[in-house]
Amino acid sequence: TEIDIARRVGENDTLYGSVTSADIADALKAKGFDVDKRKIQLHDPLKALGESTIPVKVHRDVTAQVKVKVVAATSA
Repeated sequence: TEIDIARRVGENDTLYGSVTSADIADALKAKGFDVDKRKIQLHDPLKALGESTIPVKVHRDVTAQVKVKVVAATSA
């Protein structure tokens, strides 16, 4: 599956903060997938805009790939 996570950005499209496995788990839950954040194999938090493919350990022998797209949040 593919999820979009919006974050505030500063000059030169640098992120304020980062995207963690907890953020990814929350975004997956919003899409109807209940995934424990410890099953998301994110070695380092995402600190830049763009797409990343993150492995998610669904079962001992099954690993799914989730495409995470970090986008700039639109100011309201």
